[in-house]
Amino acid sequence: MGVHGRKPPSRPGVLLPVLLIAACLTTSGCLGPAAIRSTRMRYNEVVRTTNDEQLLMNLVRLRYADSPIFVDLPNITSQFEVAGGTTYPGPGGAQTSFGIAGLAGRDTPTLSYHPRQGREVAKALLNPLSADLFSVVNAGARLDQFFWMTLNDINDVQNAVRATTLVPQVPDDNSRFLRGVQLLTAIDDQGGAELGFSMREENDTASGAIPANLVQGRDLLGAAKDGYAFRANRDGRLALHKREKELTLKIRSRFTHSPEMEELAQIFRLTPGLSRYKIQSELQPNSESSPLGAFGAGDTIYLNLRSVLQIMTFLSKGVCVPEEHVLNGVVPTTPGPDGRPFNWTQVTAGNFFVASQKHRPHDAEVAVQYRGYWFFIPRNDVNSRSVLAVLEIILSLQESDEKSTGPVLTLPVGG
Repeated sequence: MGVHGRKPPSRPGVLLPVLLIAACLTTSGCLGPAAIRSTRMRYNEVVRTTNDEQLLMNLVRLRYADSPIFVDLPNITSQFEVAGGTTYPGPGGAQTSFGIAGLAGRDTPTLSYHPRQGREVAKALLNPLSADLFSVVNAGARLDQFFWMTLNDINDVQNAVRATTLVPQVPDDNSRFLRGVQLLTAIDDQGGAELGFSMREENDTASGAIPANLVQGRDLLGAAKDGYAFRANRDGRLALHKREKELTLKIRSRFTHSPEMEELAQIFRLTPGLSRYKIQSELQPNSESSPLGAFGAGDTIYLNLRSVLQIMTFLSKGVCVPEEHVLNGVVPTTPGPDGRPFNWTQVTAGNFFVASQKHRPHDAEVAVQYRGYWFFIPRNDVNSRSVLAVLEIILSLQESDEKSTGPVLTLPVGG
């Protein structure tokens, strides 16, 4: 009997898993969580790394008196695709369209880049910080490190102000300032100091006397919303008084007469023995000139706050520049007392330092290449890493709240 035809052997053991896998991967219930698990932390780590690299690159540029450039990545849109194909070696080596699974997923992100420019850069980099930013200290920043980064002076005790210029002509020093903030940190580490906000009410009235029966509930709410409060005069009539949030330094009773507090008061010209000191920015319209009198002249700590650009220029002095660039005049130098180039890294010593070498470092937390050299922060330099992290936070807080009007470059990245 002749054989007219023969069915190829069925392969239910192979085909069924293929269909199940294909059905699972092509539904959002399986693909979504798998895609998030495989990509989210990769994006997270790359964004963090490149943010650090951009910030370090701008610090190095400033050390060379070059312009800093910020290119933001405001949006990452990712689309996940699944491509599938199967093969099965049929009888005699022939290929069919069914058999062993060949499914693959693909991530196709779209990246949007936004170069900062114009008013956006001016507002973020050039405006002085506000005292409200001292809430960063309560968020975990070291007190002495934060003061060292953000202040030009406290009660006219200077913190190497010349280091905030791109090309300083003469050296500078901040040893007395550092001693003062280190004493404050020593008290804070023992639980003896606390930065906080309180409400201050002006004694002078902001309105004329108003009969109490004319003031209604909506008037009280409106005044509170605008930072005012009604207070009764001696004759029973009401008047508006301005209320403002005020930053204060509280010293606990067992530390008010401690040796550390006595020396701190002497350095910053404060009245010793007080449990509370007012903190004001010298740029506030209602602030008086900082006390220049003798020891024991005030209960107010006047702060000369830096802008973000001043902070970055100051930190750039912690970049160790190659000797080749010093000799060739590529990097700005300042003549020291001995006629040799002044070593600006001594102003940032112990807080921030950027090393440099010809070859790519293997132990770097963050590294960038610039003008033929690698500049980096080693993994074990915790102080420098924390300064970079605090600077990132300050930059975020100083960014403009206005809607960006600059160009956005959107790039689809596909394979």
